[in-house]
Amino acid sequence: MSTIPADLHNLRIDELNEQQMIFVHIQSTATPIILKNSIARSTLSFICENVNHGLAFDKAKSLMPIISLCSILDQLGICYNRNDLEQPRFQNGIKRCLCYFGEFDEEDPIIDVLYALRNGLAHNVSLTSFDKYKNKYYHFRYDNQIEEIYQPAEIEWDGDYNTLDNGREKFTTRINIEKFRSLVFNCVYKAEKLNQENKLELRFDGGTKQLFFDYIRTISKTKVQ
Repeated sequence: MSTIPADLHNLRIDELNEQQMIFVHIQSTATPIILKNSIARSTLSFICENVNHGLAFDKAKSLMPIISLCSILDQLGICYNRNDLEQPRFQNGIKRCLCYFGEFDEEDPIIDVLYALRNGLAHNVSLTSFDKYKNKYYHFRYDNQIEEIYQPAEIEWDGDYNTLDNGREKFTTRINIEKFRSLVFNCVYKAEKLNQENKLELRFDGGTKQLFFDYIRTISKTKVQ
């Protein structure tokens, strides 16, 4: 049975079942969920709102929105399993999300590319990244003119910075941020749809309580009156 916001109006947060709690978590809009005694929003809804806001401004769109897009993938992959598919071999949240909700094959190179992009940006705010497991080096640039989410480097970079002096363009992996954003939000929408079809389940041991305390913020109705 699917969930709609009106179903939750007469329930307290501790009365929500798993599907209803997931429904609260994976809302991507800024509209809060009205419960019996409180108003609820998830960290996922805040970060989706921040991505849309950040990408609208030239001074903000090059860094934090991209890190946030990676964090959305990470959170979905950490939180959920699909009960209609075998689990992917990955433990990493981003890779799991791309398999589950992006529905990429486990061997698709995009999984390693976006994981490497996230590592470079999140670990030291860098547009270079080294995948130590596959011994691969990446030098990234944004390019919304390319036709796909990413365009691989013409020549694989060997990690030597002297190599980049010889025309770094041919060693550069390009990322189309607009298409990346579309991919991430489509993953959120896919998760929402799967939850309505009862094909989504929590992955961690703490169940709905962990989902609530980790990712959902509530404000008492009495405080906003």
